[in-house]
Amino acid sequence: MGDTGRILVLYGSQTFTAQEVAERIWRSTKVLGFRGPVKAMDDYPISKLIHEEFAIFVCATAGQGDQPDNMKKFWKFLLRRNLPSNSLVKLKFGVLGLGDSSYAKFNFVGKRLHKRLLQLGATPLLDIGLCDYQHDLGHDGVIIPWIKNYFSHLQTYFPNIKTVSLTTNFIPRWKVSLLKNAQNESIEDISNDIYFSKGCKDEFLDSRLLEIEKNERTTHTSHFQDVRLITLKITDSTKLEYKPGDVFNIRPRNSKEDIDDLFGIFETHNIDIKPHYRLMVEEFHDDMSVPEFLQTPLTMYEIAEQYWDLKAYPTQYVFSLLALISEDKLEREKCLELSSPEGQEDWLNYCRRPRRTILEVLHDFHKSASKLTIEYLFELFSTIKPRSFSIASSCLPSASQKLDLLMAVVNYHTKLKKARLGLCSNWLASLKAGDRVYGWIKDGSLKFPEPTTPHILIGPGTGLAPFRSLIQEYEFNGTLDKENIHLFFGCRYKEKDFHCREEWERLVDEGKLTLYGAFSRDQDNKIYVQHKIAEHGDKLWPLISERNAHIYISGNAKNMPDNVKDAFVDIFKQNGNLPEDKAKEILGDIEKNGRLQVEAW
Repeated sequence: MGDTGRILVLYGSQTFTAQEVAERIWRSTKVLGFRGPVKAMDDYPISKLIHEEFAIFVCATAGQGDQPDNMKKFWKFLLRRNLPSNSLVKLKFGVLGLGDSSYAKFNFVGKRLHKRLLQLGATPLLDIGLCDYQHDLGHDGVIIPWIKNYFSHLQTYFPNIKTVSLTTNFIPRWKVSLLKNAQNESIEDISNDIYFSKGCKDEFLDSRLLEIEKNERTTHTSHFQDVRLITLKITDSTKLEYKPGDVFNIRPRNSKEDIDDLFGIFETHNIDIKPHYRLMVEEFHDDMSVPEFLQTPLTMYEIAEQYWDLKAYPTQYVFSLLALISEDKLEREKCLELSSPEGQEDWLNYCRRPRRTILEVLHDFHKSASKLTIEYLFELFSTIKPRSFSIASSCLPSASQKLDLLMAVVNYHTKLKKARLGLCSNWLASLKAGDRVYGWIKDGSLKFPEPTTPHILIGPGTGLAPFRSLIQEYEFNGTLDKENIHLFFGCRYKEKDFHCREEWERLVDEGKLTLYGAFSRDQDNKIYVQHKIAEHGDKLWPLISERNAHIYISGNAKNMPDNVKDAFVDIFKQNGNLPEDKAKEILGDIEKNGRLQVEAW
C-alpha cells in the first residue's frame, strides 16, 4: 500500500507495557501505509505537536496516579497556563490508558491527558480507552476493540484504508541478522561472565551494580511459601540514596532450564540459531529506533537470557503472528481461532487461566514453531520487564551502603502439571552471596508525614517492606514512638511466617512500637488484619479524628485493601457515630487528601 498519511504514536510507559502496546499499534499503522514515528512522549519535540493532524497516545498510570517517568516533561509542558485554548486545533487524537482497577486512581493519567488535549482544542476521534489489567482478557479486553474502532473512524479521513488485519501482513520492527562465524565461542564462554557482558546494563543509565551479601529465608522450612530477605551492598564508593517508601527496580534473567528449552526447540526444528551466534539489529524504519540494549551485537545466549521473557504467557496477538507463518492447516486454524474475538474464551482457558508460557505454546504448536525466523522471534517474545520491590530497609544505619528486599518466591500450580514459577523471584532466590546484579532506585508512591503524626501501617505478608524501611529510619533518628507508630501485620502462623519477628518484638519491648498481629491459621476462625483493625477501633478513631493520623496499606491487591477500607468505614460508623454514607465520604476525603495511601500488587 502506498503512502496514506501520517500518524504519530506516543507513549508514557513505566514498565514497558505501554511501550509494547504503542509499538503494536504503530505496526498496525504501517500495515495500512501510514508514516509517523512511535516514541516516548519525552523523546518527541512537543513544540511540533501543533502541526500534527493525527495522534495516538498510550499511557500507563504509575503509583498513586503519577505520570510515567518518560512523559513527565511532556505533561509539564502541556499544563502550561499560557498555552492558547486553540493550540492543538489541527489534532485528531485517541488516548488509550493502561490501568488496574484495584487502584484508587484507575487510569488517572490517561483521563487527565484526554481532558487536557480537549482543553487545548484537539478533537477526539473516539472516546478514551480505559484498559483494566483485572479484566479477564487483561488490557487486550479494551485494546483490541479500541484499535479496531480507531481505524474505522480514520476511514472518514482516509476512505481507501481497510480495517487493519495482522493476519494478512507482517511488519518487522527492525532489521535483524545473525553473524554466525563472528567468534567461535562456546556457551560456557558466554554464560560464565554474564553479569559483566555488554548487554546486561541495558537502557537504564541509572543502573547500579550491587552484590548479594545475604539471601536468607524468613519462613519456616515446613511453611508452603518461601520468603526471602535479601541484602544487597554497593560495589563501588558511590553511596545509595533512598528514603522510606522508595522502590528498587531490577530486570531479571531467564533460568538456564528455559534458555536450554528455547535452543532445544530451535535444534529440534533445524532452525539455524545457535547460542554463540551474534545478533545485529539495525533500523528498518527511520521512525522506529533500535533500543540501546540491542545496539551492540550480542550473542543469542544473552538475548535469550536477558531480553526475551520466556515465562510470559502469549497474548491473542501472538497467535495471530503464529497463524501468519504456519503451514499446517489444523494448527493455523487453531491459531486464528485463538486470536479472534470469538475465540477469547478458548484463549482464556488455554493461556491466561493456566498461565501457559510461550515456550509451552511453541511445543504444543510445534509444526508452526518449525517455521520461526529470527525476525518473528522478536515479535513473538515480549521483553523482560523490570520488577519493582519496595525497599525493606533504611539507608541510614548502613551509611548508604546497603539495601534489603523482602520478597515472596512465586511458585504455584494450575491445572498444568508443571509448577508455575515467577521469573524474577525464582531468579533472585537462586542467587548466592557474591553474585552481582544490576538495579536502580526510583521514588516510591508512598509519602510519609512527620514522625510526630500518628501512622497506622497495615502490611500483611511482604507488605511489611516499606514499613520496615520507615521504622528503621525513625529508630535511627530517635523519633520512633509507640504512640505514633501502629503496625498491623498479618500472616498464617506466628511460628512460621512472621517476617522479621525478632525486630518487631524488640521494638515493642523497648516501648517504641505498637504492634497488632493477625495470625489467620493459628485458630479455627480465621483472623485477618481487618479484624484486628475493627477490634481496636476505640484506639484508632481518636488518632484519625483528633490527631490527623495517616493510614498506609501495603500488600496483595486482590481483596485486602478493600477489606481494610471497609473496616475503617465500620470504625467511623461505630466509634464516630456516623451514618454509613457519611463514613464512606470521610474515608474518601481522607484518601483524596493523601492521608490514606495504598501500595498493592
